[in-house]
Amino acid sequence: MAGHSEEHSAHAHPSDRFYWIVAGVLAVVTALEIGLFIVNEQHLIAKWLEVTLLLILSTIKGAAVVMFFMHLKGDAGIFKFVFLVPLAFATTLLLSFMVLFSDHVGIAG
Repeated sequence: MAGHSEEHSAHAHPSDRFYWIVAGVLAVVTALEIGLFIVNEQHLIAKWLEVTLLLILSTIKGAAVVMFFMHLKGDAGIFKFVFLVPLAFATTLLLSFMVLFSDHVGIAG
């Protein structure tokens, strides 16, 4: 039984304060995304730059959620592989379609 308690203490969970800090960072990144969208209604920056910045901010948020709230940060490497490979594939597919169909407007476009 002593071995079990030592193993459990080696993987201690972060405190509530840590999760509140992560939630605060996620809220700030979300506010940045919304602010970028609102500011660019006046077309101050190029559309490709807006999309790139929004993708970067979304990736930061997604990584934080997966690492801290889904506890992937402390998991075995195989679980990271199983999650990250499909994510990379889906992201590559999404970006490829965005490039391929960037000149189309709407569904019928």
